[in-house]
This record gives sequence, structure tokens and C-alpha cells, in this order.
Amino acid sequence: MQFKNVVLGGTFDTLHSGHVKLLATASLIGEEILIGLTSDSFASTYKQYNVKPFAARLANLKSLMSLIAPERKVEYAAISDPYGPAVTRPELEAIVVSRETLPRGLQINDERVKRGLRPMDVVMITTVKDGYGNILSSTFIRRVLGVR
Repeated sequence: MQFKNVVLGGTFDTLHSGHVKLLATASLIGEEILIGLTSDSFASTYKQYNVKPFAARLANLKSLMSLIAPERKVEYAAISDPYGPAVTRPELEAIVVSRETLPRGLQINDERVKRGLRPMDVVMITTVKDGYGNILSSTFIRRVLGVR
């Protein structure tokens, strides 16, 4: 599959190999990538811990993307609700999700249809686990490291 415009989103607090897989998948299937990054205020509504400041998360994300896909055009957008720009940008053709974020991707497509936009193709990556079978997430990593 190859798409002109691909979107994905997240908090991207403690970057890990699951994020790398998500971002690499987007760069493999999309010529141009839109990454929604949750605002500090929005992240505080659903995270059980204080995330790194938006500016730090954005800088880390940009650094990682420069390693994964230096040749891709990447746009970053702050998101302050569950949908972000994915429900307002008609040019978006595909959304990259994880197994855990698949329900949100489907909700985004439902919202697009309600707004008169074409639903996007949903590309789901498989779960990334550590050597003990634990699903990698920023929350899990913080818990293991004892970081609140």
C-alpha cells in the first residue's frame, strides 16, 4: 500500500520501540505524514501521570523522525481533542494505529463520515512487547522505572 497523505497521533511521552514501529510504518506507506501530538492540557485529561512538556515531546519526536524518515515531509499538529486534524483534512487517505488505538481510529473515521469526508484506510501495526511478553507503552516503562 502506498498513500500520498498519512496521519497518526499520540502523546509520544517516553519514546520506545512501539513508537518507532508506528512512525516507521507511516513513513513506509505515506509520502507525506501528519503527526498529531497531544497538547499538555489534553494529555492531562487521560494520563495518570504528568507527561513531559509539549515542547520536549515535539523535539524528541522530530529527532526520532529525522532518523526514521529523513526524506519524508512531516507536519506536526497539536491536538486538543480525541480527533485532531484527522477529522477536518479531506486529503488524508490512511491512518496508522496500534492494536490499542484501533478503536480511536475507527471513531475518527466515523466522525469523518459525519462531517462529509471519505473514511481513511486503517493500517494497524502489531503490538510490540518486551522480552517478558509485556506490551510496551510509556505507562508501562514509567511503572517499571518507578517514574511518576
